[in-house]
Amino acid sequence: MTTSTPAPDTTRPVTTASDRRADLPPRREHASRSSVWFTLLRHHLRLLRGGATAWILALTGISVGVVATFEDRYTTQAELDAFADLEGVPAFEAMLGRLVGLNTLEGGVLSRWGMFGILAAVWGMFAAVRLLRGAEEVGHLEQLRAGAITPRALLSSVVAALLATHLVLAVAIGVTHSAAGMDPATAWALGGAAGLLTACFAAAGTLASQLVSTRRRAVGIVGAALGISLGLRLIAAAGGTPDWVWWTTPLGWLGFLHEIDAAQLTVLGAYAVLLVVLLAAAFVLAHRDLHAGFLGSSDDTPRGAVRPIRGQASLARRLTLASSRTWGAVIGLLALTFGLLARDFSEAVADLPTMVELADAVGWLAIDTAEGIVAYTFTIIALLLAVFAVGQAVAIREEEASWRIEHLMVRPLSRTTWLATRIVHSLAAMVALALVAGVGAWAGTAIVGTPVSFVDALAAGLNTVSVAWLAFGLGIALVGVVPRLTAPLSYGLVLAAYLLDFVGGMLELPEAVLELSPFAHLASVPVVEMNLTATGVSLAVAALGIVVGLVAFRRRDLQEA
Repeated sequence: MTTSTPAPDTTRPVTTASDRRADLPPRREHASRSSVWFTLLRHHLRLLRGGATAWILALTGISVGVVATFEDRYTTQAELDAFADLEGVPAFEAMLGRLVGLNTLEGGVLSRWGMFGILAAVWGMFAAVRLLRGAEEVGHLEQLRAGAITPRALLSSVVAALLATHLVLAVAIGVTHSAAGMDPATAWALGGAAGLLTACFAAAGTLASQLVSTRRRAVGIVGAALGISLGLRLIAAAGGTPDWVWWTTPLGWLGFLHEIDAAQLTVLGAYAVLLVVLLAAAFVLAHRDLHAGFLGSSDDTPRGAVRPIRGQASLARRLTLASSRTWGAVIGLLALTFGLLARDFSEAVADLPTMVELADAVGWLAIDTAEGIVAYTFTIIALLLAVFAVGQAVAIREEEASWRIEHLMVRPLSRTTWLATRIVHSLAAMVALALVAGVGAWAGTAIVGTPVSFVDALAAGLNTVSVAWLAFGLGIALVGVVPRLTAPLSYGLVLAAYLLDFVGGMLELPEAVLELSPFAHLASVPVVEMNLTATGVSLAVAALGIVVGLVAFRRRDLQEA
């Protein structure tokens, strides 16, 4: 039997690859370096947009809430005098920084920035390392470095994007605080200092990204610098320490912004000098090879490179651990610090009966005891855990937006299994972080001789899990229903809930509105028992959000950024 081959159809024109290329519109083969630079700047601004918006709204909103409610919180001269008595108390200055003029609106607002400044520093640190060493570690910079852009030009586009977000923070604080009634000069000085402080720690992250070859080590370096800065502030707050010691740490400079010190320009100049020095060092080192670091060593390879990934569960665990380690260190250190200061706090407050009454009125129960200080600590831990939870939901969304998930979906792995695995590991991470905080608080109180029960400390930690799971559940629902709005809506909901609890009562909002915030239902454990009803409701809403997210994600198409 013979096989015949059909003759080619000569009546149809043959289209070659060159013909197809000729039909395409003309394309620029070589874009100018300036156009590439501005394209990169827009790209980096898009990457920063969601997180920066959330941080700016949070820092500005909470701080301007203090301005708006200062007079309502301290309604009499006796209450103002009691608040002013905190000046010079080592325990409070260790937590809040240098306290000046607390009987004035400006002094009251600046006192809060001892804590807000730490959050701003953490934002700057994470944002810089993520855009530089994080993107390089996952292989997003190879094509950029191979194109028309030089290493220093690439770095400059990242720095410009970071500085742009910090400038927005400065302007937002200046405008809102001035409009709310704060002295305009002090308001704009605070805005400039907050923006420069954030930029300094972003610059430190930029420099660390040139020094080491992994994201983990870069975050570790800047985290150590932040820890040293906090340690110097603790030394400056100690009784009898000269005033100049506050100038040894950038976290102490915020305390000189009050008009009483007449040092606002000095503070802004100090931050500007530090920023220029850090950025100059980073640009000097920017000529390094890709995936290399000037402090690299044989053990500087990411740990994941030597351990194979065995299935989706292994991958989910590794992705979750990457951020959990850093957050665990931050939360654990915060809880330990408050535990170490618990005795000093309680003893200082015990001598201020008016302050105890004010604290009871806003829900901070028994703060003249070590248990009360631990309970207050976990109101802050609850907010940090909620932010971590939202970050996990946003990270899940980013895997889809960047199409990294596409490589998994072509394998025998269902969408539901992929998302459910990530959800389980994220939920477990939140419980682990809450337990870390409980152990830290217990250890701190035990070291200073006023130990809180180990079981009570763990209960205080677990009490915050319901809020974190609720924030995460709502975030997963957004991933499924409106994926492109996951970041702004998730962070916005957490911010709105915290602000509602923080200033809602002083704004005399209806009780039904105040109860919408899950933070309002957090019991002051270990002073009182856990509110099981509120916890159950939060967990039920979290479960509903997760189910909605799973169902919606399974039915919709994948969506890019």
